[in-house]
Amino acid sequence: MRLWGVAMWVAVSSLLACGGGSSDGTVVQGTLTERGEGHSEKITIQAKHSAGERIEEVKVCILGECSITDGLGQWGVNIDNFPGGDIAIDVNGHGIAGSIVTNVPASAKEIEIALDHAGNEISISKLMIDGEDHTGHTHDHNK
Repeated sequence: MRLWGVAMWVAVSSLLACGGGSSDGTVVQGTLTERGEGHSEKITIQAKHSAGERIEEVKVCILGECSITDGLGQWGVNIDNFPGGDIAIDVNGHGIAGSIVTNVPASAKEIEIALDHAGNEISISKLMIDGEDHTGHTHDHNK
């Protein structure tokens, strides 16, 4: 019985340390992928990323919270008191500078955004809100 108690304490402690024990805030996460012909940090002959490759070391900011994409192009932030409405997603680094705005309801708790880079443009190829696909939706969630 004592071993079971220790195992439960370790499991609960791990969840709390990772933020898994709290339902506060809205988790916004996603990926950044090159969709154009490729880009480079400076004008060079060889592009740093080919079309379809995930882009690392890029700063993605939403409502003042920022994350740096990892080697798989993944990023994520937790936003307390998520206001909803039109939110700007700023992408900067590794030769990329741009932003895009999307509309998300204030009630959203889990948002997944697949960002694409092509030329000088950032676009959203997939938008999931609380497990539902909202890709291409243009309506205002706050009306």
